[in-house]
Amino acid sequence: MGRLRLPDIALLVALGLDAMPAISAQAIDVGHREVLPDTVVPTHYDLALSPDAEALTFSGTVAITVDVKSPVQDIVLNADALQFDRVTIDGRDSVTVSADQKLGRETLHADQLVSVGRHVVTIEYHGTIGRSTLGFFAMDYAGPDGRHRTLATNFEPTAARQLLPCWDEPGRKASFTLTVDTPTDRVAVSNMPVEQITPLSATTQRVRFAQTPKMSTYLLFLGVGDFERVHKSVDGVDVGVVVRRGDSGKAAYALDQAGQILHYYNDYFGTPYPLPKLDLIAAPGAISGGSMENWGAIFYSQEHLLLDPRAPTEQDRQQVFAVVSHEMAHQWFGDLVTMAWWDDLWLNEGFASWMQTYAADDLHPEWKTGLRALSIFERGKLADAIPSTHPIVQTVLTPDQADEAFDAITYNKGAAVITMLNAYVSRDAFRAGVRRYMSEHAFGNTIDGDLWSLIQVTAGKPILGIERDLTRQEGVPLIRVTRKGGTTVLSEGRFAADPATIAKAAARKWRLPITVRSLASGELQTKILNTSVNLVLPPPVLVNAGQTTYGRVLYANDEVGALVEHMASLSSADQLGLLNDALALGLAGYTDASNVLAMTKALPVDADPIVWQRTITILRSIDDHYAPGLDRAAYRRFVLGLLQPLAERLGHTASSGEASNVEILRVSLEQAQGRLGDSAVIGWAKQTLADQTGSAVDQLTAMTIVAGQADAPTFDSLVAQATAERDPLAKQHIFEALAEVQDPELVKRMVEIAFGDQPPAGTGRYLIPPLAITQPDLVWNLALPHLLDPKLPLENDMRWRLAVNIADRSALPEREIALQAYEVQSVPENARRPFDGALASIRQNRHIAERALPEMTRWVAAQSH
Repeated sequence: MGRLRLPDIALLVALGLDAMPAISAQAIDVGHREVLPDTVVPTHYDLALSPDAEALTFSGTVAITVDVKSPVQDIVLNADALQFDRVTIDGRDSVTVSADQKLGRETLHADQLVSVGRHVVTIEYHGTIGRSTLGFFAMDYAGPDGRHRTLATNFEPTAARQLLPCWDEPGRKASFTLTVDTPTDRVAVSNMPVEQITPLSATTQRVRFAQTPKMSTYLLFLGVGDFERVHKSVDGVDVGVVVRRGDSGKAAYALDQAGQILHYYNDYFGTPYPLPKLDLIAAPGAISGGSMENWGAIFYSQEHLLLDPRAPTEQDRQQVFAVVSHEMAHQWFGDLVTMAWWDDLWLNEGFASWMQTYAADDLHPEWKTGLRALSIFERGKLADAIPSTHPIVQTVLTPDQADEAFDAITYNKGAAVITMLNAYVSRDAFRAGVRRYMSEHAFGNTIDGDLWSLIQVTAGKPILGIERDLTRQEGVPLIRVTRKGGTTVLSEGRFAADPATIAKAAARKWRLPITVRSLASGELQTKILNTSVNLVLPPPVLVNAGQTTYGRVLYANDEVGALVEHMASLSSADQLGLLNDALALGLAGYTDASNVLAMTKALPVDADPIVWQRTITILRSIDDHYAPGLDRAAYRRFVLGLLQPLAERLGHTASSGEASNVEILRVSLEQAQGRLGDSAVIGWAKQTLADQTGSAVDQLTAMTIVAGQADAPTFDSLVAQATAERDPLAKQHIFEALAEVQDPELVKRMVEIAFGDQPPAGTGRYLIPPLAITQPDLVWNLALPHLLDPKLPLENDMRWRLAVNIADRSALPEREIALQAYEVQSVPENARRPFDGALASIRQNRHIAERALPEMTRWVAAQSH
């Protein structure tokens, strides 16, 4: 476990700042954690593996150098589904082994006390290679010359124990030396460069990698496959992209961006990347978690890394950059400096999510990624407003809870809070604190106070209390705006998707830096809101100007009209903030649900493409709540009419020199028009696909629209095209288009395809949620037998996430009952929190149908008079 290091308390006092706040019990209480005894600590693993790719089995030998802190007779370590063949301690065979399968542990009982000091535990063992994409697994794909198989690992949070016996906890750092036996026509990749290759026969070889620095077990990586590598030197580091043979042309963009990012991060963090090489490795499909930041050997789902130069899209370019920069940020935040325990996972994921945006704004300002991030932060607010929410710094006791911690609170709320604090203290002061943190804690473990105490010192501002309020308390702050004479009063409450739940929740108060702007005079005031604050500014006022404060803003009804009138003159960030808050507040019943429609109507046609793209997403999400019928038809006519001037302005064909985000907007617009039944757009899509005309972007957009409207012959044709496709990435794109299908009979077929072996390895799970958006109850009934099938090659936490993601789209009371029954049958009690959120979402969907949609329907009807 990491040791808390405090800056000089006298310096804090001299600056007039907070001393380090007492860390809440939930952040440091280890009394009930499933952790190993600390009497024996690993310092080095020497691991030798011999996998049999065809038989899906492997054998291994690991010699673990340990430091015994006090005399013990039992050494306890982690192992999951590994069969021990022989165990020795310092070469002595007199060791008995007992297993605790529930906890994933093995106890090695020596015939005499093991003394204090250095010892070597050697274990010979064997195991199986799985099919799910967590642990040690195989991924198959079809190539021009037949089937190929890639072997790979993916361990976070606690799956390293499926490859080797180990101390599988982030705070138990040790170095690794890895040796693997492979076919001579295969390439092996790990965290460090190859040190030696020894021929074993005409067809096999032994590959030994250089020793790693101290690192956590979840960061170890091994990949074996028919790979090729493109690379270049950046700041003295060998940076490579590893792909299946024949895909090197798709690696050029990622390699170029990775080189720019590495140079940028070396400067930002002030600590150069410490390994001799950095590989970015493409899976022939998708892996659990999307991509994984293994130190020196980042493993990516294929669409997160590869860009086909024959059919590039702007959306793909920005996505590849985002994921590459996110995982590369982890090489410092997470790998070089690692959280002591999963309670502080946000130190990894929240920071990397923020950093990917920060780096994009500096390296590609034309993308306006910071503006786009405001909509991404909404995912955090949505998760933070339902009963399954939790503090950013949360209690994690078990591996199941560690899996559960990888959620929108950790990633998106975490990134939103960091964005707010960076803006509050200034870029330079924030970076200075991060640089000190990296320097002082390199190769170690930390808790979040280690970071924020240093940033407070470099910034000279009291941020510890602000950070503590937002990370130790759950919930979205609700900032109420009222006027009393010439004074604007801001007061705090708590926002909830279902306000009735607030009465049952503990009261919350936050210290929030908040900026308010007078729309009449342009005057700005920034305050720390703590319960309430009074301001004297000419009305109307815009609260949270710039949208950096984490919270929702609720205006009095008479203020909303004034804001709508000013919509066209607001900044893009403030337009987004008003739209997002109006939607959330209206659906929850705090204000009239039609306010968001009034704001969309007031949005100028030349508003920023990112604002329009978010507007389209909002309008589509409202449509998803409508049942087929006259009300939905009227709503769709309104939306299509609203979008028509934008469509005329953009056209179907890109203009010379248009902004990169316009292409992304055009795709979103055309797909929305197709989903909402615009006959002209559907006709264009059918013609474009049939004639194979237009750009690659046009073809993909057209295929998605046609698939959504498909009849049986069209569906069959697209499935046949996907089946015949030998490129895993192109195959994935076709199946993703097919997941937009609306016909109930074809939805049934698509669910079975998604759970089968036709999609590229690991991608089927991601085809189910889109199918459930409009037909959750049908998809639930079809998916449930698969989720209950123990032979389904899908890890438990992904089964549970799928169940939640399908059910929370429903509004039926019987779906609540079915979800609760599945929860009781399949999910451990300590991992059920997301199900509370799904149950609440089902109830909220009913409330939306009963109250919010009628308000919107009346407003839409009034527009036609």
